[in-house]
Amino acid sequence: MAGSVGGGTQNPGFMGIGRNFIVSKKFLHGDGGIKRIVWMTKNLKESLKEEFSQRAAEEGIPDLLDKIADETVAEDSEKLLEFLTSVGHPALEMEPML
Repeated sequence: MAGSVGGGTQNPGFMGIGRNFIVSKKFLHGDGGIKRIVWMTKNLKESLKEEFSQRAAEEGIPDLLDKIADETVAEDSEKLLEFLTSVGHPALEMEPML
């Protein structure tokens, strides 16, 4: 999945942004914010762990980072959905953005 979003190409369902914007209160503010994040690279999760965990706690979901998949658990959309379902990711209960 990481290869699908690199190189500046636009792909439906994927968003390329600055790293620090993810932990901003303005990130997808009108669409559910960080609760919409379902996949990140392991490196990104590790580098943002402290700030992201603090932001998730502010949103009332302190364990959200553990519910976000990375390349070690999901390399395609089928595995991603399996993982999200198994951990009870909040995005599964949200209305689609499209």
